[in-house]
Amino acid sequence: MTKLLTWHDEWSLDIELLDQDHRALIEQLADICLRFCPEASHGRSGDANALLDALTRLGESMRAHFQREEAFMRSFDYECIGEHQCEHAVLMAEFTALLREWREEGLTVFDETSQGIIRDWLLAHVLGADRHFAETYFNLFGGDVPESLGTMRLYQSSYRASRR
Repeated sequence: MTKLLTWHDEWSLDIELLDQDHRALIEQLADICLRFCPEASHGRSGDANALLDALTRLGESMRAHFQREEAFMRSFDYECIGEHQCEHAVLMAEFTALLREWREEGLTVFDETSQGIIRDWLLAHVLGADRHFAETYFNLFGGDVPESLGTMRLYQSSYRASRR
C-alpha cells in the first residue's frame, strides 16, 4: 500500500510564503502517489505518459518554488545565496536525470521505490538546506528562531547517501 507523504508542522520554516509552497509540493506529490500507485494502476488504462507528465509538472512547481525562494533570499541579502542556488541546480539536475531514466524505462506505475526516491528528494530540500537561510533570516530581523529549524537539518544528506 502507498505511504502518503503529509505535511508535519515541525517542518515549517515559519515563513508563510515558503511554507505554503512546501505544503503544496507535498500535496502535489501525494496526489501523484494516489493516482499512479500500483493499487490504482490495475484498472487504469490510458495515456502511458500520464505519470511522467505529472512528475514533470511537479518538477516545474519545484523550479517555480526555487525562484520564489531565491527572490526571498535576495530580499534580505542572504550571504550564502550562491551556495543555495547551486543546491537548487543540483536538485533540478537530479530530478531531470530521474525523469529521463524513467522515460527510457517506460515508467507507468509509481511504486514504493519510485515514490521513496522522489519523497526523499523533496524532503532533502524542505528539511535540509532551507533551515539555514531561515535561521539567518530570523537572526537578522530579531525574531525568535523557531525551535523546529534546528531539528531537521541532518535529513539533507540522507537523500544523496541513499542514491549512491
